[in-house]
Amino acid sequence: MGDAVVSQQKLDDGTVVVELRGELDLAANDALRAMLVDLVELQRPPRIVIDLLHVSFVDSTGIGALVAGYNAAIDSGVDYTVRAVAPFVERQLRLTGVYSQLVST
Repeated sequence: MGDAVVSQQKLDDGTVVVELRGELDLAANDALRAMLVDLVELQRPPRIVIDLLHVSFVDSTGIGALVAGYNAAIDSGVDYTVRAVAPFVERQLRLTGVYSQLVST
């Protein structure tokens, strides 16, 4: 998945925590988008939490992949939230207008 590293953990309540590390850019876009949408559509956990603490860079394609996961989750009735957003990533999400949609406060 480009320079991005992904790990998943399933909690006792069925929540799936996806930890992303590295760069969410064009090189990672297709794989990240497919992974998030497949997670929603194939596993249908009650909740998905995306941890972005260790993401060092995100561009519009990376944000698009996060939003595609969010949209798939909304369509399937799965709770989807982003947490632990690194400062640079927070700025990018705010600039694109999706921060309040993706990040629970």
